[in-house]
Amino acid sequence: MSEENSNFDEFEKKNDKSQQDLSTGLKVLSFCIPLAGAIIYFVKKNDEPVAAKSACNMALIGFAVGIVVRIIQYAAAGV
Repeated sequence: MSEENSNFDEFEKKNDKSQQDLSTGLKVLSFCIPLAGAIIYFVKKNDEPVAAKSACNMALIGFAVGIVVRIIQYAAAGV
């Protein structure tokens, strides 16, 4: 019986971990360096899907912001 409880406890710990969001530091890293966000996504996608999705979203937002900033820089330079 204790072995069944042990397996259940292990499942609960894994399930809790899979529902946790990505830490703030990793979100900032994913935003500032979208390649790092993509790597975090592929590393965590099977074990922690919520954190992986958060890393992917931050990487995509960071990528889009980077493109907009470059367009504004290009327009401001007048080239």
